[in-house]
Amino acid sequence: MSLELHMADERVRASGLSPAEREWRKKWVHDQHLHADEPVVVDAVHRQLNPIRTAYRLPWDKFYLHYLKPTFGVYYGTAVRVTVPKLLMAFVVVQTAYYYWKYEVKDWTHLRGLESMPQKEVIVNAPAIESKFPGLMDKGLANPSKDDYYTPTFNKRTAYLDVGETKRPW
Repeated sequence: MSLELHMADERVRASGLSPAEREWRKKWVHDQHLHADEPVVVDAVHRQLNPIRTAYRLPWDKFYLHYLKPTFGVYYGTAVRVTVPKLLMAFVVVQTAYYYWKYEVKDWTHLRGLESMPQKEVIVNAPAIESKFPGLMDKGLANPSKDDYYTPTFNKRTAYLDVGETKRPW
């Protein structure tokens, strides 16, 4: 579908203009032509003032100027310059999380980071419940120390029960 419709032809566009509007349009079209010195590149507009950002961008900026831009051009060189560092940072984050998940010790004696914060009791009116129903809080709340930090079914296992003398000859 053409969005130009009847405005595609320049004669049709200019047919309803008055002489003053024609003069204005002529000046406007003339102003659209750039001078040889334009566009003016102002270095201060593109200069980074944050020293940390400048430091971590410096290798990629040099790589872009000396290799990517001459090889791939401005468009594809910029696309590679913007995309590859972000993908590398994401890869490092994923690998760090995978290492932490796979190789770090996970038990009750080694708590770090977010895991090291003790959980708060969520029962607000515990004294009232304990006075009404004595012993209910001890039965209802998880307390891993009562089982010496074994699983709750450890003391109920039946694999090592003494079943008497065996009938085997050996």
